[in-house]
Amino acid sequence: MQKKEVIKELFECLTPTMTAAGFNADQKNQFFLKDTESALFNYDIRFYDRTVLKTGEKGFLVEPVAYVHVKAVEAIYQQITLNKHLKKPTQFITIGAALADLNANPDGIAKKINQSFDLLVFEKKDITLVCNALKEIFERLALPYFQAHHNVNAIDAVLNKKPDKESIHMVNERYRIVKGLIAAKLAGNSNYTRLVEAYAKEIKKHDMTEETVEEFQKVQSLLAGITSV
Repeated sequence: MQKKEVIKELFECLTPTMTAAGFNADQKNQFFLKDTESALFNYDIRFYDRTVLKTGEKGFLVEPVAYVHVKAVEAIYQQITLNKHLKKPTQFITIGAALADLNANPDGIAKKINQSFDLLVFEKKDITLVCNALKEIFERLALPYFQAHHNVNAIDAVLNKKPDKESIHMVNERYRIVKGLIAAKLAGNSNYTRLVEAYAKEIKKHDMTEETVEEFQKVQSLLAGITSV
């Protein structure tokens, strides 16, 4: 099957379930999006080429991803980001990861990564099986994830739980640190100053990029004049 055909049929199969949950389909960009007062919820469907070595048969691995854009956090991040390629709201991700990775790391620490649900499409008959699996994963994992992480308090809790450990909720450390501080400040986290110190140590320890250092400094300056929400 051609990739466009697989995407089209999967989205047609998923859309009734997703629409009932308040999500709108964006087949071109391969995701379902729900816009709420406090956040954007993105059920992103990734497609990866796969080939059976023995036969040469070609198909696709399908992986569902959950992304959350918390508006209060991203409104501040947009003011200090150095990444000029970020334009659309869906490109500003507060937390999220492949749902297989989130499921494999329930404590939030990124210990098991590159996990997979092994959802494979090689023939037309596979579409229904994968669609049903994606529905089940959405209802069992993605929807509860969205419901639990829609505000600054929830983001503060997951990103800043253990600042010296990699978070499965945001494996990009630059975003994790900066957005973690934004969430902590907005949530009125009494440990904000300690978090700044802890992240400063992590930046130095891992010799992070100049961009990370600059955003780290810029966000502190901006947050100095902001109170919790």
